Amino acid sequence: MTATRFTYQRLVELVDDDHELIARLVEDGVIEVRDDDRVLVDIDSVLAARTLRELEVDWSGIAIILRLRDELAAARRRIAELEGPADR
Repeated sequence: MTATRFTYQRLVELVDDDHELIARLVEDGVIEVRDDDRVLVDIDSVLAARTLRELEVDWSGIAIILRLRDELAAARRRIAELEGPADR
């Protein structure tokens, strides 16, 4: 996950003013709200969630898909670390 800082308002604009989506992502820890009206977020996860919502995937499905995306990315990083030294 690559975290990026956004203002809360800019993030809402990126998801076409879908405040409910942002609220759900904050609840699930995908978005970390900071004190200064800024958020720390993996924007790819937010955009994936928005796309899944547009495809009418229910929230439990979105949460599972986002979790699996994170787990897959972590597994790929671990594999790359294990394979890295052998390739040199």
